[in-house]
Amino acid sequence: MPVDHESQSASAHAKGPGSAGSSSGWPGAARVTTPCAPPDGSGRVSSCSGRRSFGFLLAGGGISHAGSSVHRVALPALAVLHLGASPGQVSVLAFAATLPALVVSLPAGVLVDRYSLRSVLIATDLAAATVVLSMSTAAALDILTLQPLYAIALALGAFGVVHQAASSAAVPALAAPERLHQASSQYTAVITTGGITGTALGTLLVAVAGPARTLIGNVVCRLLSACCAARVRDLSAPSRKRAERRPMLAEIDEGLRFCVKDPVLRPLFMALTMMSIGLGLTTTLLAYHLLTTVRTGTTGLGVIMAVGSLGGLIGALTAPRLVGRWGSGPVLVVTFTLYGLMQIPPFLAAPGPVWLVVLTLASCGQCAAATCAGTTQRSVQQWHTPVHLRARVQQTALWLGNGSAPLAALAAGALAGLTSVRTVMVLGVLLLLLSAVVLWRSPVRHLTNKDGATP
Repeated sequence: MPVDHESQSASAHAKGPGSAGSSSGWPGAARVTTPCAPPDGSGRVSSCSGRRSFGFLLAGGGISHAGSSVHRVALPALAVLHLGASPGQVSVLAFAATLPALVVSLPAGVLVDRYSLRSVLIATDLAAATVVLSMSTAAALDILTLQPLYAIALALGAFGVVHQAASSAAVPALAAPERLHQASSQYTAVITTGGITGTALGTLLVAVAGPARTLIGNVVCRLLSACCAARVRDLSAPSRKRAERRPMLAEIDEGLRFCVKDPVLRPLFMALTMMSIGLGLTTTLLAYHLLTTVRTGTTGLGVIMAVGSLGGLIGALTAPRLVGRWGSGPVLVVTFTLYGLMQIPPFLAAPGPVWLVVLTLASCGQCAAATCAGTTQRSVQQWHTPVHLRARVQQTALWLGNGSAPLAALAAGALAGLTSVRTVMVLGVLLLLLSAVVLWRSPVRHLTNKDGATP
């Protein structure tokens, strides 16, 4: 998802798909003046264990995302090199891996409301490790085929959606309100770094050890992530008893209705959906366009992607400072606009070193805008949502954004066949810029929530 660029940088949404980031430790601890005070009703934790718990949450999130990035590199390589998959079969595999974002995101919001976040984090990590280990073993024994690989991709995608839901919900549960944006930015910076590291490690391991053995790297990361989650001691237990729970569809409906009725979240989520569709149109065929028309070569394409990932880290780290100076509304409008503008150079580019430099800078600016917007919009969601609805509202945003990405990718391929790749990219840019206009004409533009202010 465009504004959740921590996932985007791993796969253009990562479906989606995202700080003056002080590195001074657990963000909620600085304002606690009574050491070892017990947790209050809001679920915030004491200063004694809070720093450690938040640190383990960040470490587990970064390690887990590194493992996912290793997997995203190894899986298509395994399908092509080990099983001889055709381009069409690779596309089906990619669709299977991203489909859970559309199907599982909304139920995941209810699940993390009902069960202990720590238990969900541990269970999904262990389940993913088991599935990946079985796949690697089957490949080593030469009994793996494409059909079970599709099912495995679906299962891992579902585990990933639920794990990400629990991990994201744990951030506001551990952070004090006045440090919420800073906490989100630190989290985004850590998982962005994990994604960059995992992608580089996966590429190296595939070249040295082959894709089947590379998958073991994801298993190790998942187990380490589960160990980190087990050390997070300060997440409050579910506040509702089993007898008080309503049917899952009723709880999903409650979250959707809140988003539709809220004057801030409604235009924000509309803009996020438009942004995700626009991103799908502009990036689905981007690598093909750069390699065949702009002729960047694989090395040039790698440089563009690497510098873009660095921009994503910069955006995550500078977001709190920008919001603290200008307010969340102006930051969102400007970053949404910049994100659209940074998509213009690719369809104007021509072969040559000058355009390679321009494309590299545009990639850096695009990813910086995406992660800055991503951390800011998540903080806005949390500021404007009652605690008991936060997980469901968060998952609604991911469902609208990440769930629309695979459909946009399919549309991009169909439109390119009817028109041209450049035409599809132009349509995507127009949709991206229109999402910024939606924010400009909405109450989001006037938001001034900042860390240190009362939500």
